[in-house]
Parts: sequence; structure tokens; C-alpha cells
Amino acid sequence: MARELKQIECRQGMLEKDMKPEDLPVRVWCEAKIPAGMCTAINMENLLNFGGAQGDKKAGDPMEYDYLKQILTEESIDITVFNRGIALFMSDHERIRRIHRALCKLDALGKD
Repeated sequence: MARELKQIECRQGMLEKDMKPEDLPVRVWCEAKIPAGMCTAINMENLLNFGGAQGDKKAGDPMEYDYLKQILTEESIDITVFNRGIALFMSDHERIRRIHRALCKLDALGKD
């Protein structure tokens, strides 16, 4: 990795009525605790060069929400995906597919 990844923060879930993304539980991995498989997935999918919001914020009720914050030595990169399942089903968006693959890896690592 050209830039050193210091921390990963992730929030995922369904936003029920009157719920804010900040209400979802956050998972945090710092430096040596970041799973090697996640670093590999981030590199393979080139997520350090992504950022911003993806998907349709208005689609679906309750809204599916994914938030991935990648904190590097000198910067942080935030990726927010609204309604990932709908976005994957309804569009052929390569960026969302790449984010999805990395988040699935994170989900699998979180269950270990």
C-alpha cells in the first residue's frame, strides 16, 4: 500500500424511521488490528482512490446504509453507500460493485 492505513471505521445496517446513520453501531480496527484480508480487499478494489456518496439516498424504506471510513497517515477517505442492494440490482455501476466486494470481505472478517 503506497499510503499507510491507520484505522478503518465501518457502520452498516438498515435505517429505521427517525434513525440517523450515527445511531448504527460502529466497528473500528486500528493499525495492527486491521485484518490483512481487509487491507488486501481495499487494495484490490482500489478503495483508497474512492470517496463520497454512492447509490440512491431516496430508494427503499427502511434505507440500507453503508459507511466506510479509511483513515490514513495524512488524510481520511469516507465512502457512503445508500441502498447498496438496490443499487447493485438496478444498475451496472462498477464502483458500487467494487465497494460491495470489499464490504462483503469486511462482513466475513467481522464474523470471525
